[in-house]
Amino acid sequence: MARTVSQSDTVPKRIAATVLALFIVVVIALSLLMFARVFDSRVPLTVRSDRAGLVMEADAKVRARGVEIGNVKDIRQEFGGATIEIEVDPAALEAIPANSPVTIGSNTVFGAKSVDFESPMRPDPTPLAAGTVVEASNVTAEVNTLFQDLTDLLIAIEPEKLNATLGAVSGAVDGRGEQVGRTITDLGDYLQEINPQIDTLQRDLAKGSRVANLYADVTPDIMRLLDSGTDVGANVVSNQARFEQLLVSAIGTGETGKRLLSENGNELVKMLSDLRASTSLLAEYHPMLTCLIVGLNQGVEGATSAFGGEDQPGLVFKSGWQQGARAYEYPKDLPKVNASTGPNCYGLPFPDPNVHAPFVVTDTGSNPVEGMPDVFTSRPAPLFGPLRPTEPGRPAPPTLLQVMLGMDGETP
Repeated sequence: MARTVSQSDTVPKRIAATVLALFIVVVIALSLLMFARVFDSRVPLTVRSDRAGLVMEADAKVRARGVEIGNVKDIRQEFGGATIEIEVDPAALEAIPANSPVTIGSNTVFGAKSVDFESPMRPDPTPLAAGTVVEASNVTAEVNTLFQDLTDLLIAIEPEKLNATLGAVSGAVDGRGEQVGRTITDLGDYLQEINPQIDTLQRDLAKGSRVANLYADVTPDIMRLLDSGTDVGANVVSNQARFEQLLVSAIGTGETGKRLLSENGNELVKMLSDLRASTSLLAEYHPMLTCLIVGLNQGVEGATSAFGGEDQPGLVFKSGWQQGARAYEYPKDLPKVNASTGPNCYGLPFPDPNVHAPFVVTDTGSNPVEGMPDVFTSRPAPLFGPLRPTEPGRPAPPTLLQVMLGMDGETP
């Protein structure tokens, strides 16, 4: 006998079915939202590289030490390379040093690429910050890229020409193995000798570049000089007759000078030898020549005022008496030059009026007033009258007139 289902039995079942359906919908929705990373709070980073690779796509993995920490959001190919925008877990970002190198590679030859943060040799204590732009140090080459490069290479080198070249090389070295080996050995010896001079060679090359730049800078002047040289050459050609006449005159002058020197060579040599002492003395005293000449010129200007050349007509003289000199005696009065003061300007050519030049005494070998009485200071009586003898039988000292005439006490 069939059991009838009452209304009270179906209501709980319908509620349970509805709750189950809603639970399934919520689980599916949460799965989709989690798959879309709606609940993730990831931070952005930017990776710069010369290229992104052919297998790099959006939503590729971002890993650190083999653990996935994020994904690729966008890839932009630009003129200077590729820009890859990525998002990573902030908690994982705090464990990545700021100096971590970044590589773009794949686990297999044909696998998809990923962005990998590697451990540096010396980790920076500062973690990588959000929004940082990092440079990729390496991008793994794909097989198709290698094939493309190989294809371009084969197209560029033209295999038939390469075959002909290799055949020519093979024929050239056929039977010359010993000679080639000796050449390679000699080349190794040369390189061993050159290797210690590499630093010098590099320095010379660096200096050579500066010299080349200098020549490049003066090239316009050099070209202008060469152009002027062309004009000079044309001028020489147009005045060829005059130059020939000049050369003939120069030859005649040379012959005359040769004859002059051959006839008077000994005398010229003797004259130069005699001039050596004078020129040596002149060379020693040459520092004071300028100050002497300029000082004399200033003395002339001062003497012009003193002798009436500027302020008054006529001349102004100062006169006085001078004691007479005794007669010349040989060899006592032979001249002598024993000055040893050396060159000295003593303030010339612009002397200080408040400073007196030192009194220079030189040994001339003769004193004309030696033994003469000092009639100006030691005479006890009038200058012009005769003196009484101070001792019996001894003549009186000479008068001033006798001294001035050099009579030395003799009766005029």
